[in-house]
Amino acid sequence: MTQDSMGYQPFFLHSGCGERKYLTQTERRRFFEALDVLDDPKKQTFAEMIFWTGCRPSEALRLSSSSIDLDEGNVVIRSSKKRGELKGRHFRLVPLPLEFVNRLASVHSLRELHSYAEGEELLWEFSRTTGWRVIRSVMKSCRLHGIRSCARGLRHSFGVHGALSQVPETRLQKWMGHASLSTTAIYTDVMGTEEREIAKRMWS
Repeated sequence: MTQDSMGYQPFFLHSGCGERKYLTQTERRRFFEALDVLDDPKKQTFAEMIFWTGCRPSEALRLSSSSIDLDEGNVVIRSSKKRGELKGRHFRLVPLPLEFVNRLASVHSLRELHSYAEGEELLWEFSRTTGWRVIRSVMKSCRLHGIRSCARGLRHSFGVHGALSQVPETRLQKWMGHASLSTTAIYTDVMGTEEREIAKRMWS
């Protein structure tokens, strides 16, 4: 793999043999509908956080009760891929669906914690390895296999979904925590089922 003039390693949405690294819209819905396979509500909210924000498992595991703004419906994520002076000091704000915010508040007792100003309790107290296993168990339950059936595949599907939903690239860049807009731009080069969705705009 080569590096560009900025020193970044390019990545692609397909493997060297052409296998997709992201979930299609249909697969994404199947994943969401399969979350009930997780018998632990906290593991469900962990998987759902990655589904709605495209964050990395390591970033999700750093979230505390103070990371969730219940009034505004946002989560503040500490970016894990920054280097130099920004390492550990770069945060991004990502909006969340109201229904998910309410689930977070209920499962993690956020309103009680906020009222007592005890906002630094971690939302999920398990390892990154466990986090990856949580995502894979949901993938397996909805018959998703291959290179895309992991947390990274779910993150890529968030990017593709954002591009298909015509979220501005600069906004998507911010939500995903990309250092370079050229990284975000890869999601506009979608193929397969997603390409058909784009083509429908011409047909109509």
